[in-house]
Amino acid sequence: MATTKPPSSSSPELRHKMEEQLTCPVCLDNYTNPKTLPCLHSFCQECLERLPLDKKNKTYYLSCPTCRQRAELPDKGVGAFPVAFHLNNLKEMQGLLNNRSSKVHIPAFNPPEVTCDDHGKPLELFCETCDTGICVTCQFGDHKHHKYELITEKYDQHCEKLRECLLPVERRKAALKKILSAITEREGEIRERGEGVLAEIHGMVEEMINVLRRSERKLTEQAKRVIDSRLKVLSEQKESTKKSLKLVEDVTTYVEQNLKTGSPQQVLGSKKQMMERMSNVTLPINWEELYPVEKADFELSKDIKSLHHIGDILTHSSTALQQCRVKKVDRITPSDKTLSFLLSMEAPDSSLLSVPLSSLKCSLVPVGKGDQPIPTTVTTTSTDPGVYKIQCNPSTSGTHTVKVQVYDVHLKDTSLVISISPHIDNISSVHVIDDVKGPLGVAITEDNRVIVAERDGHCVTILDKRGKKVKSLGGEGGRGNVKFSYLHCLAITLDKFILVSDSNSIQKISMDGQLIKSVGEWGSGPLQFNDPYGIAISPITGQVYIADVSNHRIQVLNPDLTFSHSFGSKGSGNGQFRSPYDIAIDNEGTVYVTDYYSHRVQKFSPDGKFVGQFGNKRFGPGQLNFPYGITIDTAASGLVFVSEWGNHRISVFTSDGVFVNKFGSMGRNVNQFDTPYGLAFNEDGALYVCDFNNKRLVVY
Repeated sequence: MATTKPPSSSSPELRHKMEEQLTCPVCLDNYTNPKTLPCLHSFCQECLERLPLDKKNKTYYLSCPTCRQRAELPDKGVGAFPVAFHLNNLKEMQGLLNNRSSKVHIPAFNPPEVTCDDHGKPLELFCETCDTGICVTCQFGDHKHHKYELITEKYDQHCEKLRECLLPVERRKAALKKILSAITEREGEIRERGEGVLAEIHGMVEEMINVLRRSERKLTEQAKRVIDSRLKVLSEQKESTKKSLKLVEDVTTYVEQNLKTGSPQQVLGSKKQMMERMSNVTLPINWEELYPVEKADFELSKDIKSLHHIGDILTHSSTALQQCRVKKVDRITPSDKTLSFLLSMEAPDSSLLSVPLSSLKCSLVPVGKGDQPIPTTVTTTSTDPGVYKIQCNPSTSGTHTVKVQVYDVHLKDTSLVISISPHIDNISSVHVIDDVKGPLGVAITEDNRVIVAERDGHCVTILDKRGKKVKSLGGEGGRGNVKFSYLHCLAITLDKFILVSDSNSIQKISMDGQLIKSVGEWGSGPLQFNDPYGIAISPITGQVYIADVSNHRIQVLNPDLTFSHSFGSKGSGNGQFRSPYDIAIDNEGTVYVTDYYSHRVQKFSPDGKFVGQFGNKRFGPGQLNFPYGITIDTAASGLVFVSEWGNHRISVFTSDGVFVNKFGSMGRNVNQFDTPYGLAFNEDGALYVCDFNNKRLVVY
């Protein structure tokens, strides 16, 4: 073991200690204008000014970076904290010491002599094998045959290596100090934000209390007005009745007094007068006028829509109710054979009318199909006060009259259109849109505008939700710069443009008829088509699926109409096609394809892997005969609707291919078709059918 002698001077250690005392713990540099906090820790004035502040009431505080003790910020800012004179004195002493060191010759530091414990000789060699210092004698003993060199030669080399190893340590030290500073700053931010949130909570609750108090005053005033108005009417009736009673009592007293005190001559003499007075007061009483016309039939409706509306005072008088009306009928939802919708009523002051369930009756009457009302069940909704849920079991679709009765008052009738439901016994069209020239494809926008591909008119026509023609794109006299040669089908992209399959190309056009992009040519390669028809947009990826009929495949394009992939080939096997005409995609991205000559619908995963099939026989329930168009009621039932060219009808299936119902037959009459093609649902659940040869759209 080596022995080390103590150093002869401690002045370097003193200077190092002084450097530590004069280093600011925040910026890690020499103090500049040091200030002392109440906790007696000192920091540069500039470092203190950068610290985050906490605010409580109107007073600001800062937290000591060393001990976290909070100190109130003086009105004049950080500069008003006491000057750290002891640090300034230390800085002066350091300056004097440095000056003296520069002027006075300080003997060079001589390291202590280290000797060998075994031989008492200086350690002049360094054994690299054992990584230790040895004397000249050790090289012949325990360190014989080891590798060693003079310590003076190895010293500089090892010092340099140690300095290199020290660099990452210094970097880590600096990084940790930086992190510590960031944590300190974030603590201040969190405290400041926390104080702000607590103040916001307090203010919000105070505002809620104030709003509730204002609502209480408003509701109290409303109740007082009803009470006062009714008491005033009864008071007037009361006064009138008292006057009548007083008159009767006066006559009674007059007659009785005459009979008691008058002589026979006097009684007989005033008999006629007494009889007249008694006759006047015994005329028939109009009990309707005298009986109380006002009832105590008002109540508090606890209808908390918001803090500003906590209820209403409801009066049940016929006059007030007759001024109410049905405000809205919406959210029509068919499920199996049950239909439900929401009903709300509006009072004269435009607020929602809220009444007890026992006083509300509602029924539906089919228009033009008999006047037998359909009974309903009325319930309330937990989320919407003043909104009632009506459930019924309609036997037919189409327009119905909604009849609402509150207490004994019938509100004005309103109408409700019950769209198609395959569970309804008598499926009937709601209305027909005539004069569309060879409609092949139909799509519905989010605002219920109807877009129709008119093959014989060589144009795309836009109708409003009532079926009135708004404009035509392309064709003779149509808008925009787009032209079509042989229109097939269309779809609406996620970015609200129209995609049209035309001859052997796909055209992207705007709603005003401007051509945005056109892709495709005749052929069988990527972005080549041979009779493209049905188009569907994935609701998940926005990719475009196109039925490439005579190439017996489905081509998939990216939203920018670049080629992505394709699947399918000619044949009757799973995943093969014999003229696929139309495509529908459900909310999960599953792809449904009508396989025309194989008389079936095939299902695929989004990447084109075969999932299943149904309807692959030509006759009988649930069997398809040349299926053409397909759509899915994604907004409500999830059922699959398929148009059949061979049977001139619409067949309905579950997503698993279970047959549900069918409607339609060959002809031009109501609920008949001549070659039905494209299908589409709107947001309200109405089904649009392209009745191709009858040149019309039929709406269910």
